Amino acid sequence: MTESEQPDVRRRHGPERELGQEERELTQEERALEAIWAIGAGADPTAEAFRLSNEFTDRQTARFWAWLRRRKP
Repeated sequence: MTESEQPDVRRRHGPERELGQEERELTQEERALEAIWAIGAGADPTAEAFRLSNEFTDRQTARFWAWLRRRKP
């Protein structure tokens, strides 16, 4: 990894994320890139993989329940 490709560790989820940063929904690709950058900066790969997996599962579950609520008469 070259110096210009160093991970931006300020772009993290949770308490590590800088306060005041504009909050918006990240795409799945942006989440994956954050995990890669964090791992490159020394984060635990297993924890990052579980975080990505749990976020994905939570979003899909919420979508399913929203769809199910809309279908009820």
